[in-house]
Amino acid sequence: MENEMEVFVGQKDNYEVKGFFASGGMGDIFEGVDSRGNEVLIKIPKKFTAGRNDPMNIQVVSEIDNLKLLVHPNVVKFIDTGNKGSKPFLVMEKIYGISLKEHIEDVDYSYEFATNVCKGVISALQYLRTRRVVHRDISHLNIIISDDIPKIIDFSTSIRIPEETDSIKLKGSRIGTEFFSAPEQLNDGAVYIDSDIYSLGAVTYYSLTGLKPEKYKKDIKQIERYADLPLYYLISNTLQEKRVDRIRDLSVLSNVLNGKN
Repeated sequence: MENEMEVFVGQKDNYEVKGFFASGGMGDIFEGVDSRGNEVLIKIPKKFTAGRNDPMNIQVVSEIDNLKLLVHPNVVKFIDTGNKGSKPFLVMEKIYGISLKEHIEDVDYSYEFATNVCKGVISALQYLRTRRVVHRDISHLNIIISDDIPKIIDFSTSIRIPEETDSIKLKGSRIGTEFFSAPEQLNDGAVYIDSDIYSLGAVTYYSLTGLKPEKYKKDIKQIERYADLPLYYLISNTLQEKRVDRIRDLSVLSNVLNGKN
């Protein structure tokens, strides 16, 4: 960004850039304010060629289109979009908080905390399912804890599953974070409408133990002291390498967590 006072003209408002915030694999994020002085984040892709139908372009557009569909307390809020030159940009809420990774490292992890994270992620996933959106990269880095509320961020990997199917296989597209994303994504590029459920188990395990899940038998042994409690049931039935072995009904998992089963 050459000029910190640069203005992004969106469809709903104008946004003045205040400074650099972060950089990811696909885009740079800047802090800004809207015309009323509200703080926002502005994301613009590092590379984008207008009119080119390549995977990078498609993913940039998909993030904007998918986030537009989502209004949920456990999901980062879409605010606006527009074009800066030939590049589309995304304006979203600025969440005040720390990542799940930072919380585990600097604050605490506990059964109560893990339950809170799990409830928030389940609620978000139930909502995403109604929009047929799969995040594909729910991890310790893509959850922000803000006033004890977990919020899922970074929909740059998200994809919508068509109504006529429950899965897509994307050749050469193995997207996700090791230990947190579903094995079928990382190994085969296969995405199911319920693939994020594996990530639910992974972030819950991480929130409970402070450890990344590595091997199922080892991980489950680590939490045996919780064997009679809901989180053990949830983790043991979602953190399964094979999709067929997972409980994929979010309402079942929600009921167990809330003591209804």
